[in-house]
Amino acid sequence: MRLSGRSLIWRAAALAAGTLLVINGSVFGNDVYWPFGPMSQFAFRTGTNDVIRSTFLAAVDEDGMLQRVTLSPANLGIARAEIEGQQPRFVREPDMLSDLAANYRRIHPGVPELTQLWLCEKVTKLHNGRDAGSTTQTVVGWPENSQVPADLPEFGGLKVPYRAGTDSTPGSSPGSSPTSSPSSTEAAQ
Repeated sequence: MRLSGRSLIWRAAALAAGTLLVINGSVFGNDVYWPFGPMSQFAFRTGTNDVIRSTFLAAVDEDGMLQRVTLSPANLGIARAEIEGQQPRFVREPDMLSDLAANYRRIHPGVPELTQLWLCEKVTKLHNGRDAGSTTQTVVGWPENSQVPADLPEFGGLKVPYRAGTDSTPGSSPGSSPTSSPSSTEAAQ
């Protein structure tokens, strides 16, 4: 089937308009222009001496076990990007973390409830493009807004007994505790 002249002109005009919108959004726009502008959350480069931040959730369950909780819809009913995007709101309203605990309980019936949550960031410093060490910074906690314990296990499903009073390590700066081993990339969550 062959298109009429009018159909060809209409399609060519739509293609030209779409192309111009994408070029304009890419050159002059930002995420507000999406889908005619870049999604800048992925459109950046980390410098060789910059810092990489990776958000994660730490928790203590009702059995007193300290663990990391994977940020995923299958685990919490909400995507990692949504949690990261709402991070300033979590800081202003720490009770929002209770919604994550409730989602976890709903998605994982029969698993011990999460009774204490910490929204954290693993901060990895780069020097000449190589890992120069990592720290863990507590963004906010619920129901107690304290620091995440220093003995928090790495990813991999490990749980350790929670010992109250291990919130910080001598010599660590407020809001951070050293991790046991630096790594340049976070394990897939």
